Amino acid sequence: MPYADVHSHIDLLGDVEGALKRAAHAGVAAVITNGIDPSSNRKSLELAKSNPIVRAAAGLYPTESAKLSEAEVAEEMAFFRANRDMLAAIGEIGLDYQELEDRIRQRQLFLRQVELAMKIGKPVIVHSRKAEADVVEALVSAGCRKVVMHCCMGSIKVVKRAVDAGFHFSIPALLSRSSHFKAVVNAVPSSLLLTETDAPFLSPVKGQPSEPAMVAGTVAAIADIKGLTAADCGNIIFSNYQRLFR
Repeated sequence: MPYADVHSHIDLLGDVEGALKRAAHAGVAAVITNGIDPSSNRKSLELAKSNPIVRAAAGLYPTESAKLSEAEVAEEMAFFRANRDMLAAIGEIGLDYQELEDRIRQRQLFLRQVELAMKIGKPVIVHSRKAEADVVEALVSAGCRKVVMHCCMGSIKVVKRAVDAGFHFSIPALLSRSSHFKAVVNAVPSSLLLTETDAPFLSPVKGQPSEPAMVAGTVAAIADIKGLTAADCGNIIFSNYQRLFR
């Protein structure tokens, strides 16, 4: 039974090669590593070229895009277009109302990336800190349907709005110790669930970095919540990954 980690930052792991070996040993068949700025976007592509289970996503994270000039943003968007055949998704992109005060520009930059993703036929992997309702409404208004809500901390009302729009939710490895994510799993149909680690962040073990191999435990926890066997749950979630990230 294969697994997929649809949101990680493996360039930030201390032992990338070891983490990928452990992932493969655990049955992980796909790891999407997300860029957040020009440097990490290029690292994502290089990692995908050199590791058979790694796929690249590239994007401008809200706090990082805020540091760039309009010319630099345009240059990065051109980079996304030029490398679209190598990209599994545009991400990590989104809105962050906790870290940034300028909501107008970050929304503009977010929507520019969403529109590009739609033009080149790629899903978006979305960050939404303290901005979940606005993110969902912006995506719905833009007509974007190929969406992964990464580590969504929004209310269950917002989650259900996103479910109605057909958005997917990637559940982090800390599910086992999070009542919020247990509620999200309950609220989201199995057909819209994915697994992630946000490696090296959001570890289920305090003081230990998360890594892609941990998605196996997340699938088992989701299976318990959904009343499924681990095998059936794993097959459903991996099929969701294959359907979205063609």
